[in-house]
Amino acid sequence: MAEVVAERHSPASEEGTGNVFPTAVSEEQLQEAREKFQKRIFGSSRVFLEVDSNPHRRSTFEDIVQDKLTEHYERGLQCLSQGEWEKAVISFSKAINLCPEKIQLYVKRAEAFLQLCDFQSAALNLQKACSITHPLQEHTELLAFTYYLQGQSLFDQMCLLDALESFTRATEIQPQNRQYHMRSICCLAALGRYTDCIRLLNKQLEEEQGNPELYIVRARLYDSINKATLTYHDVQKALAMDPEHREALRIKEKLMTTAAEAKVKAVNYAVQGQLQEALRKISFALENNPSSAEYHIFRGTVYARLKDFSAAVDDFVQAMQLCSAESGDGRQGLQLYTEAEKQLLLTYNNFAVHCYMKGFYQEGVLLLNKALKGERNKKELYINRGDCLFQLGELAFALADYQQALELDEGDWGIRIRVAKLLDEMGLQAQQLRQYQQAERHFSEAILKHPLLPQLYLHRARLRRSLRNNMDAQEDAVISILLNPRSDEAVPTMMNFFAGISLDEIINSKLADSALCVLEKNLINIPVEWKESIHSMREQVDGATIRTEIDIAICMSDQELTEMSQRQRQLKQEVQAALNRRGRLKSTAPRISEPPVSQPRKNPKDTPHHWKQFGLGLTKPWISREYIGGS
Repeated sequence: MAEVVAERHSPASEEGTGNVFPTAVSEEQLQEAREKFQKRIFGSSRVFLEVDSNPHRRSTFEDIVQDKLTEHYERGLQCLSQGEWEKAVISFSKAINLCPEKIQLYVKRAEAFLQLCDFQSAALNLQKACSITHPLQEHTELLAFTYYLQGQSLFDQMCLLDALESFTRATEIQPQNRQYHMRSICCLAALGRYTDCIRLLNKQLEEEQGNPELYIVRARLYDSINKATLTYHDVQKALAMDPEHREALRIKEKLMTTAAEAKVKAVNYAVQGQLQEALRKISFALENNPSSAEYHIFRGTVYARLKDFSAAVDDFVQAMQLCSAESGDGRQGLQLYTEAEKQLLLTYNNFAVHCYMKGFYQEGVLLLNKALKGERNKKELYINRGDCLFQLGELAFALADYQQALELDEGDWGIRIRVAKLLDEMGLQAQQLRQYQQAERHFSEAILKHPLLPQLYLHRARLRRSLRNNMDAQEDAVISILLNPRSDEAVPTMMNFFAGISLDEIINSKLADSALCVLEKNLINIPVEWKESIHSMREQVDGATIRTEIDIAICMSDQELTEMSQRQRQLKQEVQAALNRRGRLKSTAPRISEPPVSQPRKNPKDTPHHWKQFGLGLTKPWISREYIGGS
């Protein structure tokens, strides 16, 4: 360095060049000396040598950084094109160190990491690129695809939870990509989390309802958790979109076969009387084939036999709806609809009878109303509703139902018994209300409906005696005795109407002949069997009705109707007696008062004797003993 300085200040140099500060060496020598000096200080580094290579240009620091950045980036691209992924990562990393805010560097380094199958590093680089500024769509798509590749790699390695996390991240970035959703569902299915799979599929189906493949996938998932009904519905939806879908047809055929086998077993159990097992099997059949009207009808009948009427009604209604929806089935569909409707009406009736037995008469009326909406030609339905109304005290409405049933079958004397006893009850109520004319009219109508009930004549006889119509009253009393001479009412009747006269005398009297003629007139339209029982004069005819076999249950029999009327009448008498026994409001407690004045006792000999006079019990003076006795 000292030599160079000495040479620069020598006189020879100044004279030869003509410069202000002439030197003895040329510029080339000075440049060479300068390079030696820099080499001695900086060694092999060429950073400062390149800066000074052009003596006419002095580069700034930013230019130097930019040049190196460009150099590393271009070298990285060259390595990517040549397949040197590691070198590309190094070059891009150097460039990132020089400029950490440049997005493209992270993207390119992520591509190099993807080629190296380092998905986690690639994802981190893409996340960094998306976080610097507003992310571009191509960068987010590449990030989602990176997670997808990572998840697929983990899935192949059976790292299911990690794979699920990667697929979930890809789905969150691109929720419209169905492929990412399906891969998440695959992971959940492999983990056995079928419910979560179905939940994801439901969300997917909300956006894409026209894809039969999604319904098939959900059908398989439902089949995996033994929900055959939902499986069937999804298969039906898929077939509605694509009737020739092979997988859907295969699943449906499997369901139909399983249902048919279960139905055969249910029939066998029902024949053996094992209704619970039959119910379990037919329910399983319906789970696999819920659109079968035949299966619903069969299960409804099983429910009805088990007294589960509400479930039976639901099944019959469902069967009718299915037959209506599939009206194209033709004759078979019509037959199934008719059978379901018939069973539904029977179930309503049986349910009403069950309610009647439990004392729920109002519910029975409502059920029979439903039955009568569908069938108005069944007399048993009117009879049962009349029985329920009878129990509710709605005698007028009950009478209307009984009369409607009688119009449907004039020869059913069981209905006549109901009408007669109901009219008898209405007559007793009218008599209690002192409506005697109306009461007599009710008793007379009851006798016309059923002339063989002795209590009808007895009730009218008592009413007529209170109305001073003694002749007709005795005639009705004789008829009641003739109809049933062995009843408990026979002796009291003789004592009230024919005191002191024996039964034989009454039967052989002219009054009995007249009463028998009246009875014969009333018996014109009754069956021959009943007429023969009248001539014997010794048979119990109360309740001896002739009834044909029917397939509809009746709320109460004729005998039960009689007992019910008697119970109601006895209850009313007890209530009235209790009211009569009620004490007076006037106090009967002892009071402090003056002692009573003692009265002198009378001599018994001074009291006259008054003898009680007894008659024959006949109020009509012209009816003699000879008329009664027949002598």
